Amino acid sequence: MKIRIIGQKSLGIVLEKLCWPFFFLGIALTAALPWILDYYGRIFWEDLGTDYPRILAVLYPSALMALSTIWQLRKILQNVNRGNPFSLENARRVRWISISCLVVGILFLAGIVPSLLAPLLGFAFLFLAALALVLSELVKQAALFKEENDLTI
Repeated sequence: MKIRIIGQKSLGIVLEKLCWPFFFLGIALTAALPWILDYYGRIFWEDLGTDYPRILAVLYPSALMALSTIWQLRKILQNVNRGNPFSLENARRVRWISISCLVVGILFLAGIVPSLLAPLLGFAFLFLAALALVLSELVKQAALFKEENDLTI
């Protein structure tokens, strides 16, 4: 049995639909961040003290960037599933994802979060930002070639 990747009744449709629960779960987790951090802090630290607001100052913008990324991915998947993967709109969306990853990477590299894992996450997100930036340019070039090709008779 061959699985369709894009189009009707495909993996792309499933992923597009899955963006909704992830988006709403992300909203719920973002709203619950103070309680989640408090619980996490009691398990792994005796007292978060002054680190608590600093960690929230990193996690809230990171969560908003994640929600924005899920939203952009859903819109990209909609275009892909409708047969329009190479569009300037998709290129802008991938560029926005790159900016979101850049923001998260910088936040985690700023040293605000007292964790050895934070710099690793920061570098990972900077790598993803660069990768997404290259992909946005790739989609942009493909869209321009497609436009030019569509005009050729």
